[in-house]
Amino acid sequence: MSVGRTRRVSHEIWGILLGGILTLGGVLAPVPVSAQVLDRIEIVETPTAAEIHIVFNTRTLYLRHTPSESGDLIRIFLDFPDQDRSRRFARELAASPPSDLVPKFSVTFPDQATNGLSIRFSKPVRFRISQRDIRSSSRIVISVKLDRPAIPPPPAMNAPLPIPPVSKGPTTRFDIPPLPSGKDTEKQAADLMKLGRAALATGEHDKAVQIFNALLNLPPNKQSQEAQELVGMARERNGEHTKAKAEYEHYVKVYPNGEGAARVRQRLAALAEVKTPRAQGGKNPPKKIDETQIYGSVYQYYYGGYSQTKITDKTTNTTTALHNQDQSLLQSAFDVTGRYRKDEYDNKLVVRGTQTYDMLATTDVRRNISRLRALYFEHSSQDSYLIRVGRQPGNSGGVLDFRFDGAWVRYTAVPQFLNINLLAGQPRQFSLDSNYVPDDPRNFRAEVKRYFYGANVDIGPLGGAWSGNAYYLNQMVNGVVDRRAVGTEVRYASNGKNAFSLVDYDISYGVLNVAMLNGTWVTENTTYTFLADHRRTPYLQTTNALFGTPGASMETINPTNEALLRAQAKTVTATSDLFLAGVLHAVSKDWQLGGDVRLNRISGTSASNCLVILPGTSTLFLNPNATTDAPCSLQALPGTGNIWTYTAQAIGADFPFDKSTFVMNASYITSTAYRGESLTLNSLGRFGPNWQLDTFLILYHQKDSSAVELYRATPTLRMDYRFSDGWTLEGSGGVEQTLTDSPTQKDTTLRQFFFFGLRWDFS
Repeated sequence: MSVGRTRRVSHEIWGILLGGILTLGGVLAPVPVSAQVLDRIEIVETPTAAEIHIVFNTRTLYLRHTPSESGDLIRIFLDFPDQDRSRRFARELAASPPSDLVPKFSVTFPDQATNGLSIRFSKPVRFRISQRDIRSSSRIVISVKLDRPAIPPPPAMNAPLPIPPVSKGPTTRFDIPPLPSGKDTEKQAADLMKLGRAALATGEHDKAVQIFNALLNLPPNKQSQEAQELVGMARERNGEHTKAKAEYEHYVKVYPNGEGAARVRQRLAALAEVKTPRAQGGKNPPKKIDETQIYGSVYQYYYGGYSQTKITDKTTNTTTALHNQDQSLLQSAFDVTGRYRKDEYDNKLVVRGTQTYDMLATTDVRRNISRLRALYFEHSSQDSYLIRVGRQPGNSGGVLDFRFDGAWVRYTAVPQFLNINLLAGQPRQFSLDSNYVPDDPRNFRAEVKRYFYGANVDIGPLGGAWSGNAYYLNQMVNGVVDRRAVGTEVRYASNGKNAFSLVDYDISYGVLNVAMLNGTWVTENTTYTFLADHRRTPYLQTTNALFGTPGASMETINPTNEALLRAQAKTVTATSDLFLAGVLHAVSKDWQLGGDVRLNRISGTSASNCLVILPGTSTLFLNPNATTDAPCSLQALPGTGNIWTYTAQAIGADFPFDKSTFVMNASYITSTAYRGESLTLNSLGRFGPNWQLDTFLILYHQKDSSAVELYRATPTLRMDYRFSDGWTLEGSGGVEQTLTDSPTQKDTTLRQFFFFGLRWDFS
C-alpha cells in the first residue's frame, strides 16, 4: 500500500473513531454492580523479554497462574483485598497494543468464576509472571521470552578474527529434540548442551546457535551460563560479529563474576577492534521510521436480570412474594490510541472512557453517566526525554490517586539506568462504588485549589536484577498540607525470583502510610507467593477529616481550621494488615495443586465529636455539646479482628477434554463475625480457533454470630465466538439461588441474569 493511501486510510479511521466516540457519549454505560477495575495495558521491551503490564485501578494481589510457562491461553488468579467479595465485578476487556515483540492478545476480566483474568494470544508464547507496584493499584507483569537479539548481520570484515580451529567430522544431523513440559529441565538442558557442543565442534554454527537458544529459553538451569558464552562463540565463528557482541555483553551483564567472564571480556575487546566498512567511510545510514498507527477496542454489552423473592415471617407465619426486573442497561467503553513515530521521536494521543445508560434508574443523574478516564498527549525521544500532558494514570512517584490532570516530564540522565521525573497536577479520584459518580459532566467540579507537585528518580538495573524509585511529593488543598510524603520502591527480578517493596512515609504527619513486601519464587515445578502489607486505609490525608461531616466541601478547609482538621483526619483513618503465603506445585504434566493462607485485619477507630459547619459560613468547628450518643458525633468503629482464609486449589490442563482447563477452588473463612465455606468448579474449553465455552458453578455457605445462615448456588455458562478480524460476539447466562435463614425470618431468592454484546479490537 502506498504511503499516500496509508495516510488517507488512517485519516478515515480517525474520522470514524472520533464519530463513534462522540456517538457513545449519549447512549452507553457500565454495569451498576461495580465500576472499572482493569485500567490499561502497556508493552515494555527489556534486553531478553517483552513485558506485558496489565494495570488495575485497585490494589490487586497475585495468587497463581496456569499454565506454568508456555501456551496461548494464560489464566491468572487474583484477589482484591480492598473490595467487597460479595459483589460481582463488571465485565471488562482490553486489546493488545500493536507490537513486533509479542503476538496479538486480548485480556478478559473477570475470568468467570474467579476474580482473575485470562489472556488469549494468537499463538503460543513462553512467559513468566510477576507482580509490581502495589499501592492503591497494582500491575501484573507477563514477561514473554524473545528470540535472541535480532541484530542485522554486519557487512563482511576486512580481516577475520583469529578463532580457535574446529574439528571436522562426518556429516551429522543436529535436529533439536522435542521439549515436553513434563520432562526434567536439567536433563533437557544437559542433552541440548551435548548436542550444541557437537554442532559447534563440527562447524555447524547455525545449528549450534539454534540449539543454544533453545537451551537458553528453558527455565534457568546449570547449563545456562555456559550456553550464554557458547552461543556468542557460535555467532562469532559464523561471522555474525554484531550479534556475537550482543551475546557476550549479555553474558557480562548477567554473569559479571562468572567462570568465563575473563574470556568473554577478551573476545569483546577483540571484536571492538574490528572496523566495519561504515567506520572506514562506507555508507550504511540508519533505518528511517515514519509510521502512523491507530489501535484500541470498542465494545457494547446489554445486561439483564430478573429476581423472584419469598419472605417468610416465622413469628406470624406469613409470606410475601416479590418479582422484579433488577437490571437492564447498556455498557460501553472505548480505548483508542493514535501513534505517530518518526525516527527517534514517538508521539501518542490516548483517549479512554466509559458511558452508561441504566434503563431502570429513577433519576437523570443515574441514568446516563459519562466517565473520561484518560485524555493525554505524550511526546518522547528515545533514551532522552518524555513529556505527557492531560488526564493520565496516577499511582506512580508518590501519586496515590488512580489518575490526575497535569503533566509528567522524564529526563534520561543515564540511558537504561537513571531517569529523573517531575510531575504536577490535580488529583482525579474514581470510586469503585457504583453509587458514586465524581466525574459526571453535570456535577463534576474541578477542585482548582487541590494540587500536588513532586519529583522522583528511577534507578537501575543494578547487577542485572535490582531497580527502584525514590520520591518526594507535596499535595496541598486551600493552603493546607493535604499530604507530604517521601517514599521508595525497590524491585528485584532474577532467575525466577521477583520481589517488590514499598515504603511511603508522611513527613507532615510523621506517620507511616505504607510498608509492604511482595514476592514470588518460580522454580522448575513450584511457585511460591508471599505478601506482608501494612498501610493506612484510606491513605492519611487532611481531607479525610471531612468523612461524616454533613455539608462539608473542599472550601471548608483553610489555615484557620488546619490543626482541628489534622487531628480529626488521624482519628478517622484506620490501619489494615494483610499477610499471605501460597504455593502451587506441578504434580504431573497436566495437573497443579496449591493453596494459600491469608490473614486480614482492619483496626477500629476511636469515637470523636464530629465537625460541624458554623451556620451561615463555611467555617468548621467542633461541636462542644456533642456526646458519644449525639447524632453529630462519630461513634467508635470496632475493628474486624483477624479474618483467616484457607484456600486449596487444583488446576488441570486438557481436562476433561483437549484444549480445556479445569479449576477447582475450596475456601474456608473464619472470623469473629462469621464463618464461611465456598467451592468453585470451572471449566474453560476452546473449540477450534474461534469458539470458547466457559462453565462454572459456585457453592457458598455462611453463618454469622447472630445465627443467620446463608446458602447460595450459582451455575453459569458463557460462550465467545470470534469472527472476521478482531470481532468477538459474547453471551452469558446463569441463575443464582439464595436462601437466608434466621431465627425470625426465612428468605429465598431465585435470580436469572444474562448479558450479550459485541466487541471490536482494531490495530
